[in-house]
Amino acid sequence: MQQMHRRIIAIMFAIACVSHGARAQFAFEGEHAPQLRVGDQLVVNYFEADPEMFETHLVITDHEGTGSVVNVLLYDMDGTLVDDQSYFLPIFGKVNYNPADHIGGRRFKGTIRIYSDGGNVSAQYWQFYRDPLRSAFNTAIPASDAHGAAALLCQHFVAAPDIDARLVLVNPAADSAVTVAVTFYLDHGKQLTRDKHVIPPNGMIELNPYTENEGLIKTGLAYCEVVGEGAIVGEYWQASPAEDYQVSLPLDIIPVRQKHW
Repeated sequence: MQQMHRRIIAIMFAIACVSHGARAQFAFEGEHAPQLRVGDQLVVNYFEADPEMFETHLVITDHEGTGSVVNVLLYDMDGTLVDDQSYFLPIFGKVNYNPADHIGGRRFKGTIRIYSDGGNVSAQYWQFYRDPLRSAFNTAIPASDAHGAAALLCQHFVAAPDIDARLVLVNPAADSAVTVAVTFYLDHGKQLTRDKHVIPPNGMIELNPYTENEGLIKTGLAYCEVVGEGAIVGEYWQASPAEDYQVSLPLDIIPVRQKHW
């Protein structure tokens, strides 16, 4: 029995050593960052205002009970500041910011930055269609950590003429542009296209997989990697009018791969 116990202990020790080595070898960039997407600097990667089509809300929550002041900055796709608001966040409470209320009722696309001066906060972006028949397209998505990462993964995309898909990438830096290489792969790993895009400071780009892949009807995944210095944040949106659904998903932080460009 003692010999059996010694063997079990030896096996457990060996597994622990292998797990530690594997973890060190395949450590993800930013794996020690908050995984619940909280922080003192957050970004809503994609915001769209169309008062006749839908209403939008940004919910910011004080989950730590610090009662901080939050600054909310709204930028257009080119990185130009169009609105700046400050709110006192009640202890363990929340504030609701409707970006469309501050841009004169016009149609608009852009990003929202959230800065807290008193502790970490959480945030979510909600989009509701005014037409009840389109309620299946209502969606919500958490804000991302504004520090960003050097490489992101879109685990699934659909390229088709009847699918409204967009890969959204944002430059969280306020003082420098960032170049990002986006590579689309088929499900079985064959490369489709690879293109570079420059995102201005505080700016955003949206890529339609169907357009980016020259009208090919395909499914696959996309790697988004910074070329040179900088960081990016992003998300993927997909909607199907024929099937009555819309999804919005944050992109995943992944290890920086060996570069071939």
